[in-house]
Amino acid sequence: MIEPAGLNALLYVITGMSAGLLGSILGLGGGVVMVPVMTILLGVPAHVAVAASLVGVVATSVSSSAGYMKRQLPLVRVGLHLELTTMVGAVAGSIVAGLMADNVISALFSLLLFYTAWTMWRGRKVRDAADDPDSVVATPLALTGSGVAGCISGVLGVGGGVMKVPVMNLLLGAPIHRSTSTSTFMMGLTAAAGLVAYYQRGELLLGILS
Repeated sequence: MIEPAGLNALLYVITGMSAGLLGSILGLGGGVVMVPVMTILLGVPAHVAVAASLVGVVATSVSSSAGYMKRQLPLVRVGLHLELTTMVGAVAGSIVAGLMADNVISALFSLLLFYTAWTMWRGRKVRDAADDPDSVVATPLALTGSGVAGCISGVLGVGGGVMKVPVMNLLLGAPIHRSTSTSTFMMGLTAAAGLVAYYQRGELLLGILS
């Protein structure tokens, strides 16, 4: 097990809670919190941190989606259609990540953080849309965007919501609350697909998760 480099268990609790809260509210998956904390503060190698983050994404998705499902918010049909390419992208991304050095993954993650911070600072562009679930249909462009989101998830250990939410809201015209809840529903499947390659490479260390 990788020791927490002098930090106590409180940091793990705060990290997990922050990641889960951010992931459930914004549909991002929480990896934007977990990976930097593990690599910078805890000294965990980037590949190991990404694998652990993907497990956290699965947990966040399952726990958050339960509440969303009770309120019938996720667009399950559309989400499953988009997952056809998202999961392929996640598997491809996780395989490519195995060919990257830790510093390359860290650099790419920094770019993702800058992009996420910039979009939040300027305000998320949101398309007003009628709440008609039957009118939302996956398009080839949306499937392509979801595939890219899956690749980002597989490489960086995030839920891919930074792309999934705009794809559903801006491209497909789904209301923002449905886009966010559907992204949360999808990201567990995406992360699980991306975990396979990390597990096979021995980078999924259960000691970090316990």
